[in-house]
Amino acid sequence: MGVIAALFDMDHTITWENSGLSFVRYAREKGIVNRGHLLRSMFKIILYRLSLLNIERWYEKNMEILSGTSLVEMESFCSAWFEVTLKRAIYKEARYLIDDHKQKGHRVAIISNSPIFFVKPMAELLEIKDIVCTQVEVRDGILTGKIIKPLCYGEGKRMYAQEWASRNGVELAESYFYTDSYFDIALMKVVGHPVATNPDMRLRRASVSLEWPILEFARESAF
Repeated sequence: MGVIAALFDMDHTITWENSGLSFVRYAREKGIVNRGHLLRSMFKIILYRLSLLNIERWYEKNMEILSGTSLVEMESFCSAWFEVTLKRAIYKEARYLIDDHKQKGHRVAIISNSPIFFVKPMAELLEIKDIVCTQVEVRDGILTGKIIKPLCYGEGKRMYAQEWASRNGVELAESYFYTDSYFDIALMKVVGHPVATNPDMRLRRASVSLEWPILEFARESAF
């Protein structure tokens, strides 16, 4: 039998914040983006939750803003952002669940549509070594503003997970996946233990129909 893994989505699963919107708010506070960009981002989040957004194009436009930024600077900025925003929004129950999987000897990973520099501070704090996420283009240590398709989203997330599992001897049919989003249903259908975690309305309905377990976390911070 292969390795058993526990895959965790990040936004609304480990943390109750949307990392992208939280990041834009923080950047606004630091004077890096203007108020108009913040308002557009908030509107786009609503469209995303309603399945009315071209997620790939939205991602591309947001990454274009970061073109020319060094990866080192981006990682430093994200570490500061995480400390003052996302860290306090980590569900205590999510942390306990992650620790429980570790104690059982399961290989824990964060799988997210966010780029590596968004996810890395979270993974380091929770002592999670594996990150599966959307890849962005970096040349000579500088972000080009381009993404490497596909996104770790929808069918792309399933593909990324299967490739990661193949490389690491993980048996997805015996593994767990926790997510809030209906957009992750393709991956949920290939793991042995899909768990709807703080699910959106469509995932809740699907989970009831498919008899998948549903978890609801209280907004109690782990840190």
